[in-house]
Amino acid sequence: MISRSSKTPKGSVPLSLGEELFTNLVSFYATPQTEYPVERAKLFGFDCLRTNGKVFAKLHSGHLVMKFPANRITALVDSGQVNAYEHRGRVLKEWGVISTSKDIIALTEEARVFTEN
Repeated sequence: MISRSSKTPKGSVPLSLGEELFTNLVSFYATPQTEYPVERAKLFGFDCLRTNGKVFAKLHSGHLVMKFPANRITALVDSGQVNAYEHRGRVLKEWGVISTSKDIIALTEEARVFTEN
């Protein structure tokens, strides 16, 4: 599990959970032992992670948002790991806001594999 640091340098603004998780995921996929073709990019001005040109995770207004199958989103919402993702007044059925750092690498890999196929 990726943990959050309670210390922030004086004069700086602490990162939101989503920003911290996204930063950790960027570092994870940048390591040489990671064999997956993941790149950091911008989509409509938002930082995102994509594989084969397809976005599977993005940072939106300080929240980490990931793509999963619709039925998996329902299960993750029921478990409390994800919140429904609403954009411009519409709930997007294949996207969820990550609400915990628990199992974040496993969740991200699940999103990557789903998007890759």
